Amino acid sequence: MKRIFSIVAALMALWACTKTGPQQFGGYYSFKTGGTVEITGQIYQVVLDTVKTDTIVHVIPLGPIVFRDTTFIYHVQNDTIGSRDTTVIRHMVAESGQMHILETGGNQMKVTMNITGGDPLVLDATVENNTLVLAPARQRVAVSSECKVGLSDHCYWEVSGRGTRYENMVLFNLDYAGKYTFDGMEGVVTRSEISCIATENE
Repeated sequence: MKRIFSIVAALMALWACTKTGPQQFGGYYSFKTGGTVEITGQIYQVVLDTVKTDTIVHVIPLGPIVFRDTTFIYHVQNDTIGSRDTTVIRHMVAESGQMHILETGGNQMKVTMNITGGDPLVLDATVENNTLVLAPARQRVAVSSECKVGLSDHCYWEVSGRGTRYENMVLFNLDYAGKYTFDGMEGVVTRSEISCIATENE
């Protein structure tokens, strides 16, 4: 009988410690974010056309001898000679830092992300069926092409997403939306595969 009471007491204690709703997400975390986005649009073939040439003659006297030197200044402009539809994959430059998830009343929460070397980000969130749903917020994101090392662009996109608690972690699937104009291409984000791993600080 004592053994049964001990088991029941342990189960009740475990049940009492199990957090639900917003309580299961609140806390301080270390996070890392990365992944890829698919961009659909048009890539343009651009050449430089010379529209004007300035000729400057320099007269250089040297004693009884006069030297003449000519300098040409070319004025050019971009000329688009063609375009084609395309879909490309761009890699999000990995982000990391500190995250704070706090309750603001009811099932409402705030998620703050202090990104190392980047801008801070604050998102409104709600808890729906044990899922933390992030409302869209504007974020400055760095993306790059795998085939052009060191060449990246900063885009202002809207980020949203959903997070699920697993033991001491919250795993987020993030969605990005917005326009992309860089390196001869114009398009929009059509698919996101971005993950954010937030591990609770001890």
